[in-house]
Amino acid sequence: MTQSEHFELPALTENGKARLASFDAVSIEPTPTSLVAYRSLGQVVIAGSRKAVLTAARSMEDTELTCYMLVTEEDREADGGDQEDNGYLPDVFTADEFSVQGYLGTFSVTAIKNERVFDFGKTVGITSGLFDLVLDLSETSKFSAQIPPPGYFRVEPAEQNRNRIKRTAEEMSQLIGNFEKPKYFNYDPDICAHSRSGIVACTRCIDACPTDAITSIGETIEVNSYLCQGGGACAAACPTGAVTYAYPPPQNQLDVLRQLLLKYREFGGNNAVVLFFDRERGNPIVSSNVAAMGENILPVEVEEVGALGLDVLFSVLAYGAAGAAILCSNIAESVRDELELQITLLNEFLDGMGYSRNSIQLVQADDDGISESAIQQLAQMDVSPAKFAPTGIKRTDMRIALEHLHSQSPKQPDSIDLPKHSPFGQIMVDVNTCTLCMGCVSVCPASALEAGGEVPKLAFIENNCVQCGLCESACPESSITRSQRYLFEADTRMRARTMNEDAPFHCRICGKAFASSAMLNRMKDKLKSHWMFQDPEAVARLEMCEDCRVKDMFAAEGGFPRNKM
Repeated sequence: MTQSEHFELPALTENGKARLASFDAVSIEPTPTSLVAYRSLGQVVIAGSRKAVLTAARSMEDTELTCYMLVTEEDREADGGDQEDNGYLPDVFTADEFSVQGYLGTFSVTAIKNERVFDFGKTVGITSGLFDLVLDLSETSKFSAQIPPPGYFRVEPAEQNRNRIKRTAEEMSQLIGNFEKPKYFNYDPDICAHSRSGIVACTRCIDACPTDAITSIGETIEVNSYLCQGGGACAAACPTGAVTYAYPPPQNQLDVLRQLLLKYREFGGNNAVVLFFDRERGNPIVSSNVAAMGENILPVEVEEVGALGLDVLFSVLAYGAAGAAILCSNIAESVRDELELQITLLNEFLDGMGYSRNSIQLVQADDDGISESAIQQLAQMDVSPAKFAPTGIKRTDMRIALEHLHSQSPKQPDSIDLPKHSPFGQIMVDVNTCTLCMGCVSVCPASALEAGGEVPKLAFIENNCVQCGLCESACPESSITRSQRYLFEADTRMRARTMNEDAPFHCRICGKAFASSAMLNRMKDKLKSHWMFQDPEAVARLEMCEDCRVKDMFAAEGGFPRNKM
């Protein structure tokens, strides 16, 4: 997040003067992140109908690109390509269909002709078999992701005219050489709620990713940094903070907001409305519209608006903004869906605390620019600004901001009921069926459940619970249910409370406590009709610890003296 000093901000009012002064006063350099490197030699495969492929190849004649042509479709009556071939470029290969995998510098192309599968790169003599770029002119895209990988260009058949293809060829010609981009994310598998013990729970980051860069690898996820293009929705969606946005890191983002809003007030500004926009798509729109906007609107650039999760949304209000708008023109559908989920949840909190809903909204830009009325119609917050320094820990920053908003809220409720996708809440345990097997404790990724050590006891810390559902799925007795809510009373929320406890069952031979009484009774009840446990000695072994049980079995089989039962 950076201050928008590159805009020519008008300062005709007190708010305008305060806005200009606050931007001049705030200067925070984002913490550097690691880089992801690509290398491209300019070897491009062009695939599609013959006329479109040849048109594209001609467009690249004066570039340093090396073209390899793959004709996979019959020409249509009017496909917009050149109407004559003239024997141009004889090295045209044909195939019935093809598929593509990879990213800039590493694309592999598999083709099928007459039911024979072949590696197109190897076929045309590329030693590695890999292409640097792909120009796809076929009927359907070869990638299902909403945002395809870097280096993959697609021109729909309906758009395949000489000028459109030429513009694409010129853009591709710029991708020769070595390139770097930021590594946009950080990932902590220790607190990931994706899966435990073969049980899949949270897939929110996978669902939100528009580039298909995130995949499941058992109990954790894997993010392909070469496919990731920094959409940010994964970080907003993650309930635990296992995935965080790294460019810039969350602490930088919140610190800019804190200082900017603080300075704006100090310089005499009021009724501040923050307008978030991203660098690539939003910057040109805001730049051309900022002069006509109200001078209480603070344009704040972020790398990607999709990364604006609840930690930022709560904090911008806690730091004193009257409202905020998020410019979301031309963003991927999954990113927009996640932003809408975040704002829906935010509104539940605001409504529950007695504030007006819709203090933060998504706004679009059209041919006339950004709708000024949509921004100015935001429900206005009136909260004394917080001054807490951000920690960079997602759930901690959310809670601190929430506590500040709650302390000044009209209702100041003890708790708020929340929708099912919420990452806050409690669990309920049916003590009549729970055997204290502690299977739930073993799968909890957030340390919300604790075992009692030597005493059969299950404790729950609501502050830590992310409502992933792993405990509910892992319980063999279906004794656990969840309830989404936010409990404001911090002592109760952070204190371990006992959900179930039982007397320990002691080994009948050595006296060691090895299970709960409920678990042993449940086991005996389930096994009483099994043929292996019709012998009283077999039933008696259930009442032994693991060591004594093994000794007793060996003694029975070898004729040695038995443990006295």
